[in-house]
Amino acid sequence: MLSTAENSNRMNWQNLWLRVQSLGFVMFAGIVAVGVALFLFLPALRTRHNMQAEIERLDAEIIRQENLEKQQRQEIESLKTDPSYVERTARNKLNLARPNETIFRFEPAPTAQAAPPPSR
Repeated sequence: MLSTAENSNRMNWQNLWLRVQSLGFVMFAGIVAVGVALFLFLPALRTRHNMQAEIERLDAEIIRQENLEKQQRQEIESLKTDPSYVERTARNKLNLARPNETIFRFEPAPTAQAAPPPSR
């Protein structure tokens, strides 16, 4: 038979081992829970990030389109109210001229390209 000191010592080791086992199980369960959470939520976070980038791109496109609309509205207003603007637009965009008027257009000089190396 075991003495009470040995029996008590054995009980302490068993209690300690049971506590270590339960702590290990809790840690294992925690790691599994974190893994499952990451597995479930990482795709959602990526999707959110992609959607946020798309929103920013669309906001920039909206600003660009609003500026274009403002510019076009100003041009329409000028075409309606400013005869000199109408004349300039007709000359520049439509290549129109007044009767008995001669228009000279100067083309830019062609750029000199490097001559190909002589063949041997």
